[in-house]
Amino acid sequence: MSRAPRVIDSLDNPAVREARRLERDRGARDSKGLYLAWGAHLAGEAVAAAAPVTRVFITGPAGPGTEAGRLAAVLAGRGADVLTVRPALLESIATGSGDQGILLVVRRPASALADLLALRPTLVLAAHGVQDPGNVGTMARSALVLGAGGLVALEGTADPHSSRAVRAGMGAHFRLPIAGARSDAAIGALRAAGLRVVTADVAGEVPPAEAGLEGPSVICVGSEGAGLPGELLAAADARVRIPMAPGISSLNVHAAAAILLYEAARQRGFAGLL
Repeated sequence: MSRAPRVIDSLDNPAVREARRLERDRGARDSKGLYLAWGAHLAGEAVAAAAPVTRVFITGPAGPGTEAGRLAAVLAGRGADVLTVRPALLESIATGSGDQGILLVVRRPASALADLLALRPTLVLAAHGVQDPGNVGTMARSALVLGAGGLVALEGTADPHSSRAVRAGMGAHFRLPIAGARSDAAIGALRAAGLRVVTADVAGEVPPAEAGLEGPSVICVGSEGAGLPGELLAAADARVRIPMAPGISSLNVHAAAAILLYEAARQRGFAGLL
């Protein structure tokens, strides 16, 4: 049963205070199991994926005749609480959202590594020390597009559920299982689930085509500057070096992840991809 929209105009409103805290505090996102997604495109993706949206903030100008208004009505019909606010109030929650006219509060599915592995993925992307949320979000998007069954954020990696990462993911967060874990526990659990550990390494000797990605695998990538730590490289079944032009020593981490994910899809005959 849909609920009639409520109009609010105060920073002190409890729903606004909670949303502002979710935007700024990773601990709040983790403890409440909620995250923010804003913009009409993400709202459309949330509707298409039947994402568990708990609340919708919409501005007055984004009324029933607009795309944002239509999406808010759909989400209201699915039980989301809809609040109408001024654009400036929406902007105070997440920078950039005021012009878009719509912001969602989304419930996060179970995000432990064990939950991800219970889905029996045959390809997983793991990121260590990737501090740019834009890179984390675009890696989630590429992982989903290229058939991976999940993303694991290891230590030092930006929160994959920050609104910047979600924005960069372009809707991947509504469909791709995402978990957080520490490297030592993660490697053991991934191996126990039958996945080979393949690391991206500028000093590696295995070319992507010989990495054995046709079988169950976890692809591990690290930060552009530091790369992966020694203990992760030591745990690898294959240390893969992406060929680069002479004099070039690094590649954007998202680009590296996308190359290796594509290679895994190629070695699997693009099974399941259109």
